[in-house]
Formats: sequence, structure tokens, C-alpha cells
Amino acid sequence: MTRDAHLDEDFSMTVGNRVFSGKGAREDAANALTLAVLSWRDDLTLQPRASFRGFRIMSRGRRGDAEPQIPDLFVKGAGLYAAHLNPETPVGTVQSIEHTLRALDKLALEEQERKDRLEKTLSDYRAQANRPFEQESRLKDLLAQQAQLNAALDLDKGERQAAEPAEGEPVSPDQLSPAALPAITSLRRASPAPGL
Repeated sequence: MTRDAHLDEDFSMTVGNRVFSGKGAREDAANALTLAVLSWRDDLTLQPRASFRGFRIMSRGRRGDAEPQIPDLFVKGAGLYAAHLNPETPVGTVQSIEHTLRALDKLALEEQERKDRLEKTLSDYRAQANRPFEQESRLKDLLAQQAQLNAALDLDKGERQAAEPAEGEPVSPDQLSPAALPAITSLRRASPAPGL
């Protein structure tokens, strides 16, 4: 339900089974609602206490250590919205409920504007998705050059290959082939140890 569906009606609120409308209805309904909510202050479950402009007025008691707590008050439509219970000024409670309903109009407008912005953004993204990539030919050229460089450097093989040492350059053991290792080992065995 929407608040606007009941906008043109005179004040009318149902508290329990009693309908308050006409002259002085706002004050009488406010007093009856305050009495109903406060009489159920120990009920910690969310329960309907009244209806107003197509919305249900709900309350839930609160636990307190020392003195009794003022119950929570809500306006329920598609969602649940907080209002303020004012036991000293019951008409203030009705004004709080009306304020909450007016805030729903503002919230609905903001959500509509947000939806419109998101739809425009989605439309822009769809238009971009259907356009060809402007740099596609440049990307293909660069990928081809990268493939040529990888082939020239043997980077695409994934194996590490060592270059042959230049003549006269010392050879490290990891540069030797396994076939050359036994010959070096036999040379070491054949030469006498120094000082023997």
C-alpha cells in the first residue's frame, strides 16, 4: 500500500476495533493509541496496535533494569519504519507517525532517482559493449611482436638453457655436461696429492 492512496481522506485511525474519525479524532485516536501501546509495554513481540492511512502501527515493549521503558513504535507497510511514541503528548505520537509517512515519499523519490541513474549507466555500458575495441589492430600487432621476440629468445620453451663459455673462461660445475664429469673425476684420482 502507499500513503498516497489515502492522502485525500480526512483523519481516520483505527485503534483496536474502534475507528476514530471526524472532529477531535486526532486527539482521541492519539490518546487511545498511547494507552494501547503502554498497556502492552511488557510484550516484547512486535504486534499491531492500530492502522492509519493503509499502514499498520506496530509496537514492541523493551526491557529495562530499573524503570519501565517506553515501547518501540513502528509504521509497517512493505517495510518497517520507526516512529516515536510520546506518552506525555499523545498527539506528538500521531505527528511522528505522519512524519514517518512523509519521509517515505522522500525515500521513494530518492530511490526512483537512483534507479534512473543506474538504468542510464547500464544503457551506456551496453552501448560500449557493442562497439569494437578501438585499439584492436594495435593490440594484435603488439601480440605478434611479442610472439616473435619470445620465439627469438626461446622464452616460449620454458626451459633454461646456458650459453657455452668462451675460450679461457672458467667453467662452473653446473655448466658441464654429465658426460664430462667422469673425465674430470679420473684426472683428479691420477694426479698425486701435493706433499706426497
